[in-house]
Amino acid sequence: MTSSEIGTGRPRGRAPFLEQRTGFPETASPAVEPARVRQDAGLAPLAGNGLVRAADGRAYQLGRNENPFPPPASVINAIVRAAAEAHRYPDAPCEALSAELARRFGVSSDRIVVGGGSIALIHALLEATTEPGATVVYSWPSFDGYPLLADLAGFRSVRVPLAEDGHDFPALAAAVDEQTRLVLVCNPNNPTGEAASDDDLRRFLDSAPPTCPVLLDEAYCEYARDPGLGVRLLASYPNLIVARTFSKAYGLAGLRVGYLIADRSLISRVRRLVMPGSVNDVSQAAAIASLEAEAELLDRVRRTVTERERVRAALLALGFDVPPSETNFLWLPLGSRSQAFAATCAAAGINVRTYADEGVRVTIGAAQDNNVFLAAAEHHGWMRAARTLTP
Repeated sequence: MTSSEIGTGRPRGRAPFLEQRTGFPETASPAVEPARVRQDAGLAPLAGNGLVRAADGRAYQLGRNENPFPPPASVINAIVRAAAEAHRYPDAPCEALSAELARRFGVSSDRIVVGGGSIALIHALLEATTEPGATVVYSWPSFDGYPLLADLAGFRSVRVPLAEDGHDFPALAAAVDEQTRLVLVCNPNNPTGEAASDDDLRRFLDSAPPTCPVLLDEAYCEYARDPGLGVRLLASYPNLIVARTFSKAYGLAGLRVGYLIADRSLISRVRRLVMPGSVNDVSQAAAIASLEAEAELLDRVRRTVTERERVRAALLALGFDVPPSETNFLWLPLGSRSQAFAATCAAAGINVRTYADEGVRVTIGAAQDNNVFLAAAEHHGWMRAARTLTP
């Protein structure tokens, strides 16, 4: 696959619109709809609205999908050592981390690019593939950064509604046409939590034009049952790009480190758009130390997964609809009740991520924080029941 071939699709038909997973009446008419994003908004919406606090000043941050555990001692030691050299300019291309990732995944380092979080690299990828009239295809709801990044790069977004059990891959394939220059697949999906299988992804990649790049965004892959799926598929699909981050399972959200793995010709194009030094040596040292401490960190992942299942079981017992998740968060498809539920959480100082008229995403935090959330959820249930019974 040459750089000139990337981004050339072929026409396909369209699948019928599928009923929204919330069970509420449909509000969108087409199966594929363009995103409408204010061009002057930039990426500011991704920063959120700050913390909400209870009347007593307490705040529980369950809206950002952060890891509740601080970095291990070995990682903190690496950070301290690297900070002592902060007067030096960083290893601009992140050669040390790229080499470590190359060894880990069995690829050459020229197939890896490191940047300031996977979102910065997805932005660079969009900039590298855009052209006048180009479209980018992705499921919806999915990562809310996609329409913002696409808008900044000059793409027209094509949103494909999710199926009941996750990505509607036949509809995604049908949405790809001669204007499509990129397909984004968040797997596991944010905010709904489902993960596609190996067979699902292979069938989709087999049906998609081989000259159209497909980004597999694996920000939450460590929490999934098949964490190595994307990298395993790279050898069979030269148009596949895998994006990963150290922000979630590795607990380095504040240091901003992510990476892409792809065909070297595409990585070369992306690398030219990544600001040199966007990952400093402190962040790079922390990422390398985190890879070395992987056994300890993956034990924390297992603890988060166990806590996730506890919280889900409790919510189900309270009567909430909570789909299975393969991430560090849960999705509550509350539809038009989403804002009211978020308000109940906010009154208790609990920050959740609200998707208006679609649902609420809640991060799995420390056990005590999760207990506060469950108490608020139970209180909300009693409030709703009381209002229903009131003449």
